[in-house]
Amino acid sequence: MLITKNNLIISQFLLVLLLLVAPFYLHPNIGGLGFGIPINSAEWLVALIFICFVLFITIRGKTIAYNLGWIYCLAFPMVLIFVGIMSEVPQPIVWLFRQLYLLGGYLFLFSLFQLKLTTRHIEQLLYIVVVATFIHSLVGICQLWNVSFLGIWLPRTPNSFPNGVFQQVNLQATYLTTGLLIILFLISRPSFKHARFVTKFLFITTFFIAIYVLVSSGSRIGVLSFVVGGTLMLLSRRRQLLRQKSILLILCITTTLAIIAGQAGLNRAVDKTKQLTAGEFSTARQVIYSISLDLIRQKPIFGYGIGSFPRVWTDKVALFSAQHSDVNLPQGAALSHPHNEVLFWMIEGGTISVVGLLIIFYVITVALFRCGFERGGAYAALLLPISLHTQVELPFYISSVHWFLWLFLIFMVFRHQLKVVSLNISLMIRGFIQSSIVLIGFSGVAMLVHIEKSQNEIFKYTSGVGGNLQVALHDLYFNSFAEKIMMQTLLYSSIEKQNKTPIHDFVMWAEGRLAVNAEPGMFIMLNDAYGFIGDTRNQCRIAKQGLQVYPDNARLQKTLDNCNK
Repeated sequence: MLITKNNLIISQFLLVLLLLVAPFYLHPNIGGLGFGIPINSAEWLVALIFICFVLFITIRGKTIAYNLGWIYCLAFPMVLIFVGIMSEVPQPIVWLFRQLYLLGGYLFLFSLFQLKLTTRHIEQLLYIVVVATFIHSLVGICQLWNVSFLGIWLPRTPNSFPNGVFQQVNLQATYLTTGLLIILFLISRPSFKHARFVTKFLFITTFFIAIYVLVSSGSRIGVLSFVVGGTLMLLSRRRQLLRQKSILLILCITTTLAIIAGQAGLNRAVDKTKQLTAGEFSTARQVIYSISLDLIRQKPIFGYGIGSFPRVWTDKVALFSAQHSDVNLPQGAALSHPHNEVLFWMIEGGTISVVGLLIIFYVITVALFRCGFERGGAYAALLLPISLHTQVELPFYISSVHWFLWLFLIFMVFRHQLKVVSLNISLMIRGFIQSSIVLIGFSGVAMLVHIEKSQNEIFKYTSGVGGNLQVALHDLYFNSFAEKIMMQTLLYSSIEKQNKTPIHDFVMWAEGRLAVNAEPGMFIMLNDAYGFIGDTRNQCRIAKQGLQVYPDNARLQKTLDNCNK
């Protein structure tokens, strides 16, 4: 394996960029999911360079390293391709980028295998994560205290919630929880007895402010992950941790002080938890899960197709609303995910796709078991916060930081069972593969730069500070979003100018779009379009259909009231 000292240094530098620098690339943005958040573009840019660099130098060597469990995990993307063949794919671009997301993650994991990182190297990278946790905690404190200068880099959050750079409070809480458990893990390592005072001070300070931000956030998933993960870490590493009694005592004191300081947030978390026992549909997630289970029962084998969830959710929630008129539907019912990863794949890919997920769960569990309780229990504790988060929300779709951190922790588990095989290929094949890696790398970088440029253009356009959407309209990822904005501009400029000529084309486009993804904005725009051209029958139809999904929409309700007169 041709991983020289210089190559290893470059690889580690790229990993530091991935774990510490790229997560803080942020500027005013359109938000939402995926590349609507700049840090995701930065994360994938660094990850792509890292993958291509490591694979390029690996092909020059004579051996490759792999984990048998990693090979079994490849069954999941293969299953998704099979499901795509067997069922409808209503949004091909969504399907494509989801496949690229998964395959990119597998290649990132494979690239880590090739580096043969030592225990010392891994501990150094975990220290980098602790530093990142410290910075994320400071960002959270600035948001909690509404520090004024923060708006220059990161917009202030509503109600002073510590959303962090992730722009979502539970994502911030899950990351901080993972960082807290990494601190406990590093304290239990033999190398910690040689740690300098500045390292111990960093650990204590980070532990205090991270718990303060975590508790103050009122995040139930964050607090639960810390309690369960912390208990598992203390049990599995108790023998090693008891050798550091003094710092454990200090951490206990700082934890108590942090909880007292952030008690108001803890009370909110307790109150939200009590709501779960108030009734069958007392919370939004209970409604979402109930509707999702009904969808699964209707198509249990192959599901509705990759990218179909927004459409089938809208159809089902309309029926649910008619049957349960006394139940308040979740706000912003244009969901792209049912807030549970297993339910999501069962709806879109059926039982077949869940088999792929079960294979991944099985091989990780087996790998943890083979590590023994002291090591495997600690690894399980590190994986728990982000893994548990996937069962109540969609962390990987919003934050690639969580995706790559989770994969790095998976690598820590798999590295203990690596196999090395000879790579016997001809010079011509080697040259072809290396050329392909370079071509894919440059193409990927160009695509990511174009995506980020499109995101900036859309933000400027929607903010009224410039931009004409020409770049975004020719972008593979943002084309659909930019098209929607352009058509919205066309509609309301036509209404303003009293020009009915373009409305027919708009209506045809909007009806087709509504059939794929019934966003609230599409109902409103169609309502206004039909009202402008005087098509009362279709305007009333759209208002009634929209209110079945979005019952609190005042504009649609006003139209329906006029229809009923």
